[in-house]
Amino acid sequence: MMSGFGFDELKAMFEALQAKQAGRDPETRDAELLSNFAAMDPDFPDAYRTHLAAERERIEDLVAASSLIGDRKRIAWYSGPKSLKGIWPVYRVKLASRLPAVAADSVDESTSQILSQCANPLERGDKRKGLVVGYVQSGKTANYAGLVAKAVDAGYRIVIVLAGMHSNLRAQTQSRLDGDLQLRELKDGGVAWYPLTSVDSDIAPSNPVSPVGNQANTIIMVVKKNERRLANVLAYLKDISKKDPQMLLSRAVLIIDDESDQATPNTKGAKNLVSTINQRIRDIWSEVRTGTYVAYTATPFATIFTNPNDESDLYPDDFAMVLPRPTGYMGADTYFDTSGVDDEEGVSPDALARTVPDEEAAILAPTGRDLTDYDPSITCSLSVAIKWFLIATAIRQIRTGTSQHSSMLLHTSHRVDAHDRLRDIVVDFLKDIALETDRRQPEFRTVFDDEIDRASELRDGEVLPEWFEIWDVVDDLLSRVQVRVDNGTSNNRVSYPDDDPQTVIAIGGGTLSRGLTLEGLVVSFFLRTSNAYDTLLQMGRWFGFRPHYRDLARVWAAPGMLDDYAHLALVERELREDIAMLVSEGKTPADIAIPVRGHKGRLQITGAGKMDFADLVHTGLGGNRRQTIYLDRSQAGVDRQQQAVRDLVGRAAAQGSPLDSVGGASGGVAASHLFEGLSHADLIAFLDKYGVFSVDVALQPEAMKKWTDEHGEGKSWDLVLVSGPASNGAQFEYGPGIVVNVVSRTPLSIEWDKTRFREAMEAGADIVNIRALMSSADSTADLTILGRNGRLDDTIRSDFDSLNTSDAQAVKRFRRAVRPDNGLVILYAVGKNSQPSSSSMKTRGAMEAPGHPIGVAVVFPPAAFERDGDHYAVTLRSIFDSGDDENEDGDTEIIDDEADFAAGEGES
Repeated sequence: MMSGFGFDELKAMFEALQAKQAGRDPETRDAELLSNFAAMDPDFPDAYRTHLAAERERIEDLVAASSLIGDRKRIAWYSGPKSLKGIWPVYRVKLASRLPAVAADSVDESTSQILSQCANPLERGDKRKGLVVGYVQSGKTANYAGLVAKAVDAGYRIVIVLAGMHSNLRAQTQSRLDGDLQLRELKDGGVAWYPLTSVDSDIAPSNPVSPVGNQANTIIMVVKKNERRLANVLAYLKDISKKDPQMLLSRAVLIIDDESDQATPNTKGAKNLVSTINQRIRDIWSEVRTGTYVAYTATPFATIFTNPNDESDLYPDDFAMVLPRPTGYMGADTYFDTSGVDDEEGVSPDALARTVPDEEAAILAPTGRDLTDYDPSITCSLSVAIKWFLIATAIRQIRTGTSQHSSMLLHTSHRVDAHDRLRDIVVDFLKDIALETDRRQPEFRTVFDDEIDRASELRDGEVLPEWFEIWDVVDDLLSRVQVRVDNGTSNNRVSYPDDDPQTVIAIGGGTLSRGLTLEGLVVSFFLRTSNAYDTLLQMGRWFGFRPHYRDLARVWAAPGMLDDYAHLALVERELREDIAMLVSEGKTPADIAIPVRGHKGRLQITGAGKMDFADLVHTGLGGNRRQTIYLDRSQAGVDRQQQAVRDLVGRAAAQGSPLDSVGGASGGVAASHLFEGLSHADLIAFLDKYGVFSVDVALQPEAMKKWTDEHGEGKSWDLVLVSGPASNGAQFEYGPGIVVNVVSRTPLSIEWDKTRFREAMEAGADIVNIRALMSSADSTADLTILGRNGRLDDTIRSDFDSLNTSDAQAVKRFRRAVRPDNGLVILYAVGKNSQPSSSSMKTRGAMEAPGHPIGVAVVFPPAAFERDGDHYAVTLRSIFDSGDDENEDGDTEIIDDEADFAAGEGES
């Protein structure tokens, strides 16, 4: 480049000018800009055009790679935008002005992929239904705005956006689309917007049909999922057909169902009935002659459990896609400990999440319908949360050098009266602090010292100000912080003016916990629980992006919720992997049903009415690990455990001497020991004597027998006795000459759900939760000992040395390759005097057992055609089905019923 600037620098300058001139005609604007840049560097215009052509070709290749649709294998009709004129180029410039380049590129690529799977608007009678899975609070609106822009440029002429169940959420979506797509001003490229809705008004009962007759007009409406509003949409489409029966064949309709799992699914399928909202959307879809229904959601469980064999329903037959995880996104796996393994010093507490003790939750969360006795007060946890909110807001302000919107979510109940009472006590609490800031400063400093380094690994090089700087800003914030109630009856709802940065504590229920965006959410104090996956995930408003304050975000949650979210992180990861596999194999949900991992405890996947067509499809354990994280430290419990393991080791020793982790015949007291060749009967007899708690379903003797009968032919078990460091100060003898150092594991001192153990505790058990028993390397403990004893060949040993034992999938693949016929049983003698490390003193206590409890872990041998855990999926009817197949016998699970989290609101 002759200008002295590189191409990337000139391109950035060019696109910055495009953004500043976004309101101009794109073709005229870009021609003038290219001419101006040619004066700076004659090579730039051609280089930029070459760059655009290469981008189009790259997207075409990307789309073509995923364009096979089931057995139809149709050629993708759309391969990316071809012109600088139209809706998309203007929106693309807007994206580039407010998102990092990689994020804007991601929206570009994903929307081209999605549109390529949609119906071709120029092919009359083409209809398709699909699913797009995003992340909670990750910018789905920006994505489907891009899809709308490209679809309109490609020929779609009616756009219907179904935007949630609440008026404020519909208005928020309308406002976003008004700005992003310039619905009130853009008339360019042969396309003119014709909106039927506005921020202040939903769709009316009667709307003009004549604009549809002009091919240049694009009708767009943003509609609440309300029976009457949807009836108005249906009436409008019928009016079009009444005027011209062929019109909807040539005017392709794009339906975007935002939060498709809410209100849309049929909840009465088991009764051969159809719920009201579902019927209305079905009716709208049946009126469409050419077009696409796209379900957008971060929690697709109810959508993929739609009846796939009812052609009138909204099952995503034609495609399912996952949006890429955005850079910097903070999800369940960021906030909650999802590892399921221990480290050398014990499990680290969740860096960003806290559990509110039961006794505090009882004060803050009302029970029952009668609120007469509801008298909340500022508890210790709530006090800390509010103080940390002010401190974190101050630190963020210092880091960025400017004030920004900053929010705290306080949600203890859906009851409106409860919100008002909470507001009163929080207002009084803040007033008291403001009246005596000097005296209260040490309390804030204590909170700062306790919290500031908990998530230092997420600081990403951000500055950590001195305390005196922070306190000056906190002092100022105390005079500006607002406490707002946002619910269906509040008049002074949460708002975020562009020119007036808000520091707000938002108290509310349904609208705050699903859909409404809280700007700059720093702290969440959340006591509302749910039994349903989708509700729990959607309640997680703390998920999302936290630029410059990733290390400062915090969640205080109801007892048991941390474990629930850890499970959901695994569910989400598997679901996205399965959908990505469908795409890579050119399959659709009509070819292969998407399974969802179940939960053996109290959680259900979605509302019971939405699971009418979901069946338990398989239970898989092969290659996976199970561990006893609940230990009975009573005298009787410890005695029972120790006798069981000594009997097992006695049977193993009778078959031959063990190997140890040092090498050679076992004999070093600090060594771990390996026995080979245990039978299935040996393991089942041991589990029966040991007494595994019923929550560990896979380790019950009956379950183990069933699994080994089905998958255990030709397989046996290795037994490893783990030895901890000598510094733990105690040893345990499994048998004559078979001695190990105890391991250190300590119980949680914070609240955890004990309701499933009531029967055992009443029988005298003293149950503790150690959260995790295994260390990441334990799944290959037998391979470690075999390698040190020269029992692995050089190639396997080399591969094993480079294996990342923290990668569970990599470990499973490796074991399948080198130990395909061997399972692994691991025993841990847990030190009776185990003490928490200094970093976990606040969340853990001492073991304080009368003897050394014994923990058990099992790594199952590989099994063909099996997947870990119980999964649910719909049953697809093959084209060869006679329709009279009998139900397969299998396990059944009783699911607790719970209504949708956000109840339908009345018409407004």
